[in-house]
Amino acid sequence: KVEAVVCNKRTIESMIKAGGFDGLGHTRKGLSAVFESMVDNVVQVKRKEAEGQFDLFGDLGGDDDTSGPSFGLDTPIGEDEWDKRFLLSQEREMLGLYVSDHPLFGIEHVLNDRSDAAISQLTGGEHADGAIVTVGGLITGLQRKMTKQGNAWAIATVEDLAGSIDCMFFPATYQLVSTQLVEDAVVFVKGRLDKREDVPRLVAMELAVPDLSDAGVDAPVTITIPSLKVTPPLVARLGDVLSQHRGNTEVRVRLEGVRSTTVLRLDRHRVSADPALFGDLKALLGPSCLQTG
Repeated sequence: KVEAVVCNKRTIESMIKAGGFDGLGHTRKGLSAVFESMVDNVVQVKRKEAEGQFDLFGDLGGDDDTSGPSFGLDTPIGEDEWDKRFLLSQEREMLGLYVSDHPLFGIEHVLNDRSDAAISQLTGGEHADGAIVTVGGLITGLQRKMTKQGNAWAIATVEDLAGSIDCMFFPATYQLVSTQLVEDAVVFVKGRLDKREDVPRLVAMELAVPDLSDAGVDAPVTITIPSLKVTPPLVARLGDVLSQHRGNTEVRVRLEGVRSTTVLRLDRHRVSADPALFGDLKALLGPSCLQTG
């Protein structure tokens, strides 16, 4: 029975990290902090029931209590959330992929500005074998190795929103960048394209880690609109407003329906998140249309 409880706790923890309980309206960090005590409380109550021990007055509650026994599940749950990078790394660890979001959403403009091509384009004929190219993306896999001579080197899998490529950091380059090779880090890799195998690889020459502090990564502008109010004229007017305030901040539209809510990411529209934009949006959609973060 002890093993079963431990197993159940691990399952619940995995589900929290994967976002399985997001529909309850609590943060993953908040649930992670209290779920073990909640499980222990329920197990204790059920154990007493199995042994024929009942807390008569505890189960009945007060005169005004019509909700029944709480089983210790009325524990306050914190509202703080993990930062985006950690939350998504936990999600990927549990599921093998990103589901609720992606670390590169919101910084596509940064990748496009400094990359020669999307990673998926390296398999075509535009870039020949031996070409020197720079790609940008997320390190999603890292294998550190040793040569027969005892020199360290590594293979890093770099992934953008369109594909992935293995980057070979041989000893001379590895010595210069080893401390920057970290899983889930956003990087730019300059290297020589090797297309001699079936799957292209990149022999790395340089590695750069961009400063994303001003890239608007964690602060998209979220516009909330009731689904029933969405009409072609409104969509056109919204597009005009966004076009008048171009910038680097990601825009999301939250469509609230009667039974469900859908969040859309507007890849073609990036804005300058300033009071002028907010004023125009509120004039068009009403004062309750805006959320940030």
